[in-house]
Amino acid sequence: QQKILPSIKKKYVNDEIFNYLGKGYKLQITKGIKSSIKIEDNLLIARVKNIENTIKIKKLINKWFHEESAFYFKEKTFLYAKKNNLKVASVKVREYRARWGSCSINGNITFNWRLIMAPPYIIKYVIIHELTHLIEHNHSPRYWEHVKKAYPNVDVAKNWLIYNGKTLSI
Repeated sequence: QQKILPSIKKKYVNDEIFNYLGKGYKLQITKGIKSSIKIEDNLLIARVKNIENTIKIKKLINKWFHEESAFYFKEKTFLYAKKNNLKVASVKVREYRARWGSCSINGNITFNWRLIMAPPYIIKYVIIHELTHLIEHNHSPRYWEHVKKAYPNVDVAKNWLIYNGKTLSI
């Protein structure tokens, strides 16, 4: 029996692991005039004026994850929508407590920004799940047939989110 993995509170210190697109990156905090975040090799490099200011480091990393997720989800959602002749009105990210995404009847799709920490194949499932609501705005058997046609490994992705979803936190 697989165990649901817990959320681990980040301390925002050197060598702490942050997941991005399913890969773990070690945090490296460096001193610099202009604050920035970048991924290089296996590192998530946070450049800040004061390397002791954990609050600033946390804000910087959170902002970076939000921006990266917004960019990634927009790009991938519009790409999959175009391939399937679906019309998306907008793609946004926000923080949800208990869901990974939503799709309004008007075609506005919103994703939980934390999903950017999951592997790309899991993100693809959630995008397809939400896009399919543009065809069937429910979770009927017909809806699931559409999802399975576009993403055959639905059960693998659903289970991954159940067992690992809480680990997608910073």
